[in-house]
Formats: sequence, structure tokens, C-alpha cells
Amino acid sequence: MKKLLGLILFNFSLASSVALAEKPLLVVFPSTNYQTSTEKIFFIGTAPPGGQVLINGKLVKRSQAGHFSPSFPLQLGENIFKVRYQNQEREIKINRVSTQPELPAGLGFAKDSLTPATDITRLPGELICFSAIAPPQATVWVNLVNQNITLLAQPSFTQLPPDASILTGLNQPTLSSLTKYQGCTTVANAADLGKPQFNLQLDDQRITQTGLGK
Repeated sequence: MKKLLGLILFNFSLASSVALAEKPLLVVFPSTNYQTSTEKIFFIGTAPPGGQVLINGKLVKRSQAGHFSPSFPLQLGENIFKVRYQNQEREIKINRVSTQPELPAGLGFAKDSLTPATDITRLPGELICFSAIAPPQATVWVNLVNQNITLLAQPSFTQLPPDASILTGLNQPTLSSLTKYQGCTTVANAADLGKPQFNLQLDDQRITQTGLGK
């Protein structure tokens, strides 16, 4: 009886050890193809306490229970991370996107920044406002039915970080390196005014771009 009991306990212990060894590497966050605008990404995961967890070849510190939550910097665009525990590996793709408006290679307005971007209807005497995002220290104006409307530079706008950034310590707002220009005018009648012409001048360079709305 004692031999039988000992054999049962031995088999149970062996089965438990095998089950523990086969416990999978688990990455709870982030999911693959995750998209973010933060400069860092944090990982939340777990694996059996024995052995090592590597992320892109770097040893990760873990708790006694085997949990881990390190942070890694991100480049703009696609970032690939390989999380490895023994013979198990998880590949996670993270896409970092920019929250800054995109400027063209040369002098120009930021992409999709000209407003109004759609056709609008205004009553005689009602304000019509225009705005655009462009490099700082520029001169910006709109030509509408032979009328020039100056767009004045607005105070620098602040970009708030996403909620998840509190976990990486990068939770401070940032000032945009671009400038928003804005100006308004009124018209005496409700006739079709056509599309506005946005003008941008910086030093000795000047460009004109037609607005989308009228």
C-alpha cells in the first residue's frame, strides 16, 4: 500500500511538473498590430517563474510569480518586438503614428489643415472664418472675391498625451512646433463666393493653395 501511495504521489508530482513546464508564455498587452502615438510602449505579461523572458534579445526583469511589465522606446512607423520564453515566442507589431500635422517637403500648408474643408452657407453679415496650419513666422492670408483676409498666428496649441502614457512616465503635454493661423470676414450678400485661395509667404518664398470648401 505504501509503495502504491508513493507511486501515485510521484506520478502526480511528475504530471504537475510537466503541466507547469508547458504553461504558455502570455502577453496580455499590447496586442499585435497595436497602434499608438506615444514614444514608449509597455508590455504586460507572464510566464513560469523558472527560465528567462527576453524581448528583442534583452533580458526582462520579472516578479517572483513570473510577471513582467517593462517599457521600450518606439520609432515612428512599424516596430516589431519578439517576446521569447524558452522555446516559445510571440511576435508583436506596433505602429507608432505621429499626432503632428504633416507638412510637405517644401513650403506649404499642413495636410488637411485648410478650413472650411466643405461647402458652407452663410447669411449676409454673418462671419466666415478661415484657418490653416503652417510653419511659424509666416504670413498667411486668404483671397476671397478680390478681398484679402489676413490670418493671424494663434497661440501654440498643446497636445495632450494618451491615457496609457501614465504607465510609461511620458504623460506631460507637448507644444506643437507648427502654428495655426486664423481670420474671419463678413460678406454683404449670399451670392456664390467661389473657393478661397490660401496664400502662404515665408522669407522670399510664396505659395497659393485653393481651399476645398466654398
